[in-house]
Amino acid sequence: MIKKRNIIIAALIVAVLIILFIGFKLLVKVGNPKYFYNYLHNTKGSLQTETTKSNMTRADDTKAKPTENTDPDLKGVIQKIEVDGQEVDSYERKDRIEFTDEVLKSISEAPGLITFRGNYSRSKSSAGTTQVTKEKFTQKWSYNTGKILKSNGVDYWSGNGWTGQPLIAKWSGKTRANMNMTDAAKAKEGLIEVIYPGMDGSIHFLDAETGEETRPAIHVGMTFKGTASLYPDGKTPLLFCGSGDAQTGPFGENVSQRFYIYSLIDGSLLYEGGFNDEFAPRIWHAYDSSPIIDPNSDTLIYPGENGVIYTLKLNTIYDEETGKLSISPSDSVKFSFDIPEKYSEGGTLWGSECSASVWNGYLFIGDNGGSVYCLDLNTMKMVWINDISEDINSSLIFETDGGNHYLYVATTLKYGYNSHNMGTAAIYKFNAITGEIIWKKPYEVHTVKGYAGGVLSTGVPGTGQVSDYIFYSVSKTPELEGGYIVALDKATGNEVWQTHVDMYSWSSTIFFTSEEGKSYLIQGCQNGDLLLIDAKTGNIIDKLNFGSGIEATPALYGNHLILATRSEKIFGVRIE
Repeated sequence: MIKKRNIIIAALIVAVLIILFIGFKLLVKVGNPKYFYNYLHNTKGSLQTETTKSNMTRADDTKAKPTENTDPDLKGVIQKIEVDGQEVDSYERKDRIEFTDEVLKSISEAPGLITFRGNYSRSKSSAGTTQVTKEKFTQKWSYNTGKILKSNGVDYWSGNGWTGQPLIAKWSGKTRANMNMTDAAKAKEGLIEVIYPGMDGSIHFLDAETGEETRPAIHVGMTFKGTASLYPDGKTPLLFCGSGDAQTGPFGENVSQRFYIYSLIDGSLLYEGGFNDEFAPRIWHAYDSSPIIDPNSDTLIYPGENGVIYTLKLNTIYDEETGKLSISPSDSVKFSFDIPEKYSEGGTLWGSECSASVWNGYLFIGDNGGSVYCLDLNTMKMVWINDISEDINSSLIFETDGGNHYLYVATTLKYGYNSHNMGTAAIYKFNAITGEIIWKKPYEVHTVKGYAGGVLSTGVPGTGQVSDYIFYSVSKTPELEGGYIVALDKATGNEVWQTHVDMYSWSSTIFFTSEEGKSYLIQGCQNGDLLLIDAKTGNIIDKLNFGSGIEATPALYGNHLILATRSEKIFGVRIE
């Protein structure tokens, strides 16, 4: 009898310990015991693809035009344009923006990675030539960063987070000689410079091979969550970056987020804008979107989370011989829109966190309210719009395939979708000309407060032996902390393969093909795992853990991989 009672007591103790352990995990991971249901119940995960092949009509046209289903006027869209501080009814740009195929190709071929995902189609996730012999990761160096107080005055932004991809630059010897670099960096032929704005409020400059500082950090004092951009001609040393959170000033005042333009000759601030803007429909002025610069018209295009798309003529002057660099911004043009029945400060919100893609004179972008739209950059008028309901954090990928023009779009699930915070996020293929949906691949996911499920990463199209695939990371499915890496057939949206990972990822997948002709993926996960994956099969080849979440997107140049964690470290990794 005593033995039976002891067994019962022991079982009760074990049960209590299990409950306490799960409760502790809930408090640490999601901050609320109400998500017991999510820990105990998986979602359905991958759901059946929905296809409308007839929506491919006119995908081969060169001029965007809406259908009855995507017409902004029929959708009740109210558009606004401001030119040099004055609202106008119409606008025609003097120096036209034309991202032709040739212009986009030259930008994509600029040395290094000059923007989020390497180009303005958001399709280039690596650069240089990678030789793979052992299929192994080796950590080579680490660099300490820091943290900065959030605008609430209590919590901290630390390390590097979403989207947070570093930039990779290769400057000419003449430009390096005029920069405020160390003597060693100036003298190093073939220097691969890492430029990394971080959540600690500073912009760090490192040698990709050694992790040594190439020049002094720029201490801005505003946190950077998104990815910066360089001037896209591969030689003009201008850096464009935007803060992701307001800060508390020295007297307790709120210091609004804004975007910055820095000289990379001497690190000086040349311009700041986009703050406390009365034209904006939303007061939240964050800039996580990676900006676009048209080198031919010398125009900056910067989407804001305040619901405004800014364009600014830079009037750039750069002399490579002397190092003289200047800008004289003019022709400030802004675009915003409203759908009164949909948007409000208390509900569905304006503004874009994802990065836009461009083609010809068009900009393609999604927003926090679930709108995907095409904007004519030369008239600042919306061409088409489609509502996919859920938040769009994943950047839009533009692709021309077989003469047809497409967009790949993905969503996250909003918090509070239902009582159990389980619902559908999806990956879409759009007709870029009309805005119609060709296919939709849905996933049932979890979303808990502060930790969205679905697709926060940006996908990457394959080339070569996997040119028919597009790859995505889907978070918080089927388990609360789990996820998938998937290869989808571009034509059908169906899964070619699916790899389950123990911990989800917001970090975007890197694709590369080795000198030996094999295609690989690299994936960072929230538990600190870095995965090397066979892109053809989805098999995990190698794994290396960094002890803290890899939320930011890494950058690969040749065999050098640069990644950062939320635990205030940047790492240099070599692929062997």
